[in-house]
Amino acid sequence: MKLPQILLTLIFSFIVAFVTVKYITPKSNEFTPKESAYDRVLRTGVIRCGYADWPPYVFVKDPTTGKISGIFAEVAEAMANKLNLKIDWAENTGFGGAVESLRDQRIDIMCAGLFRNAQRGRYVSFLRPIFYSPVYAYVPIDEHRFDNDLLAVNQTGIRISTMDGEISDVIAKQNFPKATEVAIPQLGQITDILVNVSTHKADIVLNEPSFVDDYIKNNPNTLRRVSKEPFEVFETAFAVDMRETQLREMLNSALAELENQGVIDGIISKYNPDPKVFLHVAKPYQ
Repeated sequence: MKLPQILLTLIFSFIVAFVTVKYITPKSNEFTPKESAYDRVLRTGVIRCGYADWPPYVFVKDPTTGKISGIFAEVAEAMANKLNLKIDWAENTGFGGAVESLRDQRIDIMCAGLFRNAQRGRYVSFLRPIFYSPVYAYVPIDEHRFDNDLLAVNQTGIRISTMDGEISDVIAKQNFPKATEVAIPQLGQITDILVNVSTHKADIVLNEPSFVDDYIKNNPNTLRRVSKEPFEVFETAFAVDMRETQLREMLNSALAELENQGVIDGIISKYNPDPKVFLHVAKPYQ
């Protein structure tokens, strides 16, 4: 090979190598693992909590003062104290937006409590249950079509009051697909799902009793419970992103200690002493 050809070959090889390194080869930081929620919580000492209003006992944020109260609020603070962490009430996700906020890492934990179900379980991991929630069907005071057969709700023309992404929506879609949902937005006022039934804009609503009983107490002769037995019972728990196994294990250790010390039962009883409203977790020993 002649000298000029050698030089041309070397120059060409150099250009190819330069282009490959500069424009084609991925930069090393593209392979740097993204910091997990667990690592960030330990580094900053702060847990970013998502929340949603669940009056009157489970989770409430005062619109005037911003004060947060309720069963899950107190358990979250006690859990953080056990771990020497602080809570940042970072985002009002609503119940329907909690899964997305966890997966997008805008929050570390959904701290207002979620009903554990299969659909949510595809994307998030639930911690130990704080309590179990029975769900009942409620109708206007003068409605009797479903007294002897709740499955009669599953027919064209029946209107079910729901909130987008909330458990009322999940139950309606899974159990009564032929009925029509009268839905409110996920960040709307949760009490509107009851108002829609009491004003006959919808025929029935399914939800947990503390929330509905409080509405009936303040608005007598509007709604009534269809049956004595719950339609379904759900674990109610904190939730983290499915990928955050280390974070889940750390938080579960704190919850186990609080449970064994009787702290969680004490918080639940403080807000509502009726054991049929929030079903306490049974002790795993005699």
